[in-house]
Amino acid sequence: MVSDAPDYKKIYGRTQEIKTLKKWILQEQKKLVILHGINGIGKTTLALQLVKNIQNKFDYIIWQSLRDSPPLKTIQTHLIQFISNQNSTLETSKNSHLLENLRKHRCLIILDDIQTIFSSGKLASHYTPEHENYSQFLQLISELSHQSCCLIISREKLREISTAKNTSVRSLHLKGLDKEAATKILRDQDLQIDEQWQKLIDFYNGNPTWLNIIATTINDLFSGSISELFQYDPLFLDADIKELLHQQFSRLSELEKQVISDLATKTEAVAISTLLDNLQIPPSDLLNILKSLQRRSLIEKQENNFTLLLLLKQYVISNEVGANGNSPVNSCSD
Repeated sequence: MVSDAPDYKKIYGRTQEIKTLKKWILQEQKKLVILHGINGIGKTTLALQLVKNIQNKFDYIIWQSLRDSPPLKTIQTHLIQFISNQNSTLETSKNSHLLENLRKHRCLIILDDIQTIFSSGKLASHYTPEHENYSQFLQLISELSHQSCCLIISREKLREISTAKNTSVRSLHLKGLDKEAATKILRDQDLQIDEQWQKLIDFYNGNPTWLNIIATTINDLFSGSISELFQYDPLFLDADIKELLHQQFSRLSELEKQVISDLATKTEAVAISTLLDNLQIPPSDLLNILKSLQRRSLIEKQENNFTLLLLLKQYVISNEVGANGNSPVNSCSD
């Protein structure tokens, strides 16, 4: 496997998710699989565990990070060179050359952090102008004949999912850990067992990164006592978690920030009609905004109403997202 893969981390739970991904990739031989979810939810950790489980089923496994927003031709060249062990200089035929290799060999290509090639300030999963050719590239992989698979890791659900005209594409939205897996994180962090465990898991939405961060803070400040933390602040938003959320919220469009700010003030899920009355946004615009926020995993639907996670409400209120266009999130990059 190409060494661009990050170090392996301990995984908690995710048995069903791995089973689903293995079925799609090995049994159903899907050509394009997207793993998406909010920052810190464990997408990369899950993908690493998946690769560990299925690596003997492929001739080549190539893990390519897009954290530095490389142009498509750079990625294509790396893939071609790795698979065919040659220096490719045919700029005009990289797609066909790569697909030829994907037909000849059984390859698993992992593209991590694909959200870095999406535009900030627009609705979710809009490619920047210089990266728009990625969309065509992914569609070719999903539509043309070959025996390989491309696994995409992203904070945002890709538009290629909703526009795909074939059955070779699948998408898995990664959500928080269940109670058993989340509890194992807290046990491994040596937190004191008390009646507040479930409240902590619920507030941090079973997000493994968030739980590890808050567990470290509780150990540092309160010797592992969750109850003591809650005596001071039952809805404590750790600064390190706020920084992770800055990265996600900084990408929102101004209209998305308006909708998020309105939802943050509500104690219950809100109907679309209520949002229309509150915000005076044209219905077509609001529907597209809600769709975009769902793609970013920032809102949840309860029946036909929408709401924010409690932790996200705390973040939005504390930072006044969308207020006067000068929120701290506006100065952060992803």
